[in-house]
Amino acid sequence: MASGDRSSNVPAVVKRTLVAAISVAALALPPVAAAAEEGPTRAQYVEQVEPICQANTEANKRILKNVKTKARSRVPAKLKQAGGQFIHASAVFGETVEKLRAVPRPSADDARLLKWFTQLGIVQAKLRALGVALKADEEIKAAHEQIRVERASNAANNVSFVFGFRYCHLTPSRFV
Repeated sequence: MASGDRSSNVPAVVKRTLVAAISVAALALPPVAAAAEEGPTRAQYVEQVEPICQANTEANKRILKNVKTKARSRVPAKLKQAGGQFIHASAVFGETVEKLRAVPRPSADDARLLKWFTQLGIVQAKLRALGVALKADEEIKAAHEQIRVERASNAANNVSFVFGFRYCHLTPSRFV
């Protein structure tokens, strides 16, 4: 027997047991890999996105401070200021939506979350349209856009209701 060949020193029973153990371990790996592909749980997803939404909510409070009185004013300069505030809030909201899109999603909720992102994009577009209407001193169009913002917010909330969001739940007071 050659000194470099030690495999013959190992009994056949041990070899078979070792091969069986490795096979069982290999069979256990695909479910672990599949679980990693599924992404986070719903609760973990909420934990990840709530701080992003909270930061946006706080930013909107600063950006939209006193916007309600300016928007109801009949003074063109104040309407333009309010319009600028809504346009700025829309841009910040859009950045937030992009951050939310980047967070890994639970695979079971992927379709629901994609629909939610679509609705959030509509909210962003309508916020911007509201700002443009106010800047142009178009009172009726601004009122219509405000209604559209509320409807789009409600639609986004209806899609995301199952998550139980606190800060990612859109309320009319968030934008005025």
